[in-house]
Amino acid sequence: MGLLLRVAEIQGHSSTERTVKAAGVNRSRLAHGVAAEIAAFAAQVDQDPSRIAADSPTEDRKGRLHLRGHPMGDMLDFGPRRLCPACLDEAWHHRFWWDIRAVATCPRHGIDLVGNCACGKRFTWRGGGLLKCSACPNNDTMTLPRAAADPKVLRKDAYLLSRFGAGEVEVVPILDALPLREVFTTLERIGAACEGYSYEWKSAEALGLPLSTVQARGFEVLADGKLDEVLTKIYDGFIAQGGRPEEGFTSCYGWLYHWFNHKRGAKFSSLLAEAFHVHGAARFPIVPKARLGKLPATAVKKLSLKAAAAKAGVSVYAMKSIGLSLGLIRTEKRSGSQLSFPVDEVERIGRDLKGALSLEEACERLAIGRKAMISLMEGDLLQPALRGGGRRHDYVFRSQDVDGLLAKLGSGTSCAVSPNHGLIAIADLGRGAAATIAECVRKILEGRLRARVRVGGRPGLKGLFINHDELMEAVTGEVLSFAAAAIRMRLNARGLRKAIDGGLIVGVQPGSKTVPAKTADTFAARFMMLGEIRDRLGGSFPTLRDQLQAAGFDPDPDLEKCLCAGYLRGKIERFVQQVEAGKASLGKPEGSWKALVREAERILSGVSAPLPSKDLLAKLRRKMTIGPSDQADFFYSAMWESRETFVYVEGAGWWLRSRPYLGRTLPLDGPAPTQTEIVDGIVVEMLRRADRPLSQDDILTELKTRSILTPVVDGEVFLRRFFVRHTDKLIKLTGLGYWDRATPYSPALYDPATWKERTQTAVQRAGLWIIKLLTDERRPLTRAELQAMLRDRGIIPGKCTRAYIGNAVGEFSDEIVYLDRVGYWLARKPWPAAGYRPAGRKQAA
Repeated sequence: MGLLLRVAEIQGHSSTERTVKAAGVNRSRLAHGVAAEIAAFAAQVDQDPSRIAADSPTEDRKGRLHLRGHPMGDMLDFGPRRLCPACLDEAWHHRFWWDIRAVATCPRHGIDLVGNCACGKRFTWRGGGLLKCSACPNNDTMTLPRAAADPKVLRKDAYLLSRFGAGEVEVVPILDALPLREVFTTLERIGAACEGYSYEWKSAEALGLPLSTVQARGFEVLADGKLDEVLTKIYDGFIAQGGRPEEGFTSCYGWLYHWFNHKRGAKFSSLLAEAFHVHGAARFPIVPKARLGKLPATAVKKLSLKAAAAKAGVSVYAMKSIGLSLGLIRTEKRSGSQLSFPVDEVERIGRDLKGALSLEEACERLAIGRKAMISLMEGDLLQPALRGGGRRHDYVFRSQDVDGLLAKLGSGTSCAVSPNHGLIAIADLGRGAAATIAECVRKILEGRLRARVRVGGRPGLKGLFINHDELMEAVTGEVLSFAAAAIRMRLNARGLRKAIDGGLIVGVQPGSKTVPAKTADTFAARFMMLGEIRDRLGGSFPTLRDQLQAAGFDPDPDLEKCLCAGYLRGKIERFVQQVEAGKASLGKPEGSWKALVREAERILSGVSAPLPSKDLLAKLRRKMTIGPSDQADFFYSAMWESRETFVYVEGAGWWLRSRPYLGRTLPLDGPAPTQTEIVDGIVVEMLRRADRPLSQDDILTELKTRSILTPVVDGEVFLRRFFVRHTDKLIKLTGLGYWDRATPYSPALYDPATWKERTQTAVQRAGLWIIKLLTDERRPLTRAELQAMLRDRGIIPGKCTRAYIGNAVGEFSDEIVYLDRVGYWLARKPWPAAGYRPAGRKQAA
């Protein structure tokens, strides 16, 4: 088209319209690179067509525009025209890049391209020369402006021209790998993304900025390696608007990622995909559907729950529990939002779990109980590698931490075969000792106490022995520890805690873990606890308490509220001294187990159903203490010793042998039947006596009427399992109920001699009735006739599909045949009217 302007100028034409008419060519087809038009124009001006096509747009076989081998699409201007006056000063001909919409400058001269004449009119392809517009005869380049171009735009345009083979080449790997047409789009998208996060797609037009400016911004980002900064700006904007990292690429990078994904992701540009991948991997776990190619292992900063579990070598559930306990993941559930773990934390967890000990294994190595182990952790004396306590997740300890604690505690001790008198193992501390295991360990680590002997062959803290007097001295001061105060006051830990929280210990705040020494001494001087009395008089706690009560001494009521037995020292001291001197005596009371048995027998004689152990224990505790220490074990021992009086029905509870239960006696010489066996027998007998099948509701209603409880709370679940247990005795007639398998039932055409299946479905029952109807009517019946007959007899529901009859016939396909245009008939009987004989059944069907 530039040659067309020059020819018009040489010929003195005022417009190229006259030139193309004289040459006999079509200007639009010539501008769009139609080969025939270029050849015709070249012949008119005596030029080589290939030289004209080299710097002009050309059209391929599919009608697509190319310029210098690059597809251009809509990136060329065929209406308005631009030029560089400095270029025309050097050589009077049109340059190909002046028509490229994305190029706004002349990189060679560093000025903006000019699109308007000096008179203000736009340059077009209709003018009569390179500088001629349609309004004035101006032909002087010095009248045109030569504004210095933006350096960033110049840099971008220089790169674009280098892709056409003009000018110096600047290496930009991301752009170099893209077709030139995609370069134009990519520069605009990246430049628009510099504005920050947005959900709506952005373009130069949407931003109200020149295309060249937006593309120059995008080029600077890609050429100078600033893409990570742009992605960070977008990501931070998303987070600032209340977004969450775990929402992933589709949300965190707004419209930009959707554009990139629309371009087919890694298939469009592997380098852009890698930039997205690396940036996202440092902030949230990557899911496979991201389709961003393979990520280097060093770039992964976040792992999904499944990937973290695989890397740490644990199950997915265990990894989730670990994350919750360490505060690495959120506790609330969010739909469509996955959990993520930092890679360094997962690696640390993996190291900690390798060769680690569970809570049980750590307790076994230290030879202490779980409660003592928890106390060590709560006191920061032994810290777990992973803190557990959640469902299906335990604590995890490093073996070196456990062994290190034992080494510190046993430092400087001598070895012995057996401990000397007066020494106590650290593992045996706790109830009745001056301090707990955790308090003793703390005193040793603080240097206020030391282990005296290590006994060989005993594990952990069972092999380390301390002097109990030294322990008492270590914990004694103006303020006593909880355990030391309990020993001095002759209370157990539970009683002391209740006494403190109940305000019985003056001057000690509820919840306190220490007691002033003077307060403890005052309490000991005021009360004589039952333990002190037993030490002086002998005997057992329950016996001694009853004997003192018989002698007229009742325990202090305030201490009884704390589950402790104590007496005012001023009232009982003289009596105790008289017993010690032999001047008074204590009678022997009745054994506490006999009172328990007698009360249990009274309770069970007045109930209508067996009582579970929990309920019976609750009723007994309202009347008495369960044995010396109020423990359930005493109850079970007493009931076993009295098994000639009591029987335990599994699934129901305790019952008196002297009382029949649900019509059955429970003798001592055989195992007691379970509640399941008893109820099963009742239901089986109920079905045998019934005159019709019984549904689940019928059975459950009858059981409720007779006050019979099912072993399973959900009665329907019990009946389903009951039928599975008794399929040899019962059959389920679907839609009717359960029935005795050995008894025929004519409404369902059930005959135990011929029906061997576990159940009879409603469809099978309809099939049996169809056979019976065909036999009784002695003629074929149509589908409509069968539906009416079966509906009248209540065999099929009032509203059923046409397929119901077909399904019923299908259950007995070897006994029923369909005769075309006649109806259904018995497969083993001929029907001459339809030409059907059993041997020719396939033809008839």
